[in-house]
Amino acid sequence: MVDIAGGFNCISKRGEHSRTLEFKEVVDADPDIIVFMPCGFDVTRALREFKYVESVDGWYDLRAVKNKNVYVVDANSYFSRPSHRVVRGIEILAKIIHPYAFNDIEVSEWEVRRVY
Repeated sequence: MVDIAGGFNCISKRGEHSRTLEFKEVVDADPDIIVFMPCGFDVTRALREFKYVESVDGWYDLRAVKNKNVYVVDANSYFSRPSHRVVRGIEILAKIIHPYAFNDIEVSEWEVRRVY
């Protein structure tokens, strides 16, 4: 989905199953954008879990955090289940990755929330 939306996934590879990441993987990748999408969580639930991520040593040193490019999305509705809704998930990612190129795409706070 990231590839289709015009981004580059610097942590996982296409076709891999979702998995728990070690924070060192995120630090080593030092991504430009972070999209936090715990499998099966909506935005509200993901935001509750997100506070634990912020307490990890090194979080505030990440490029995406410094540049205010960290987002929480509704993984349950648009990313964790194969259905027609994955198209909306791609639109959401495209809007995050290329906001000016996709300024005609509207997203709600129930679909995505910028946390930094």
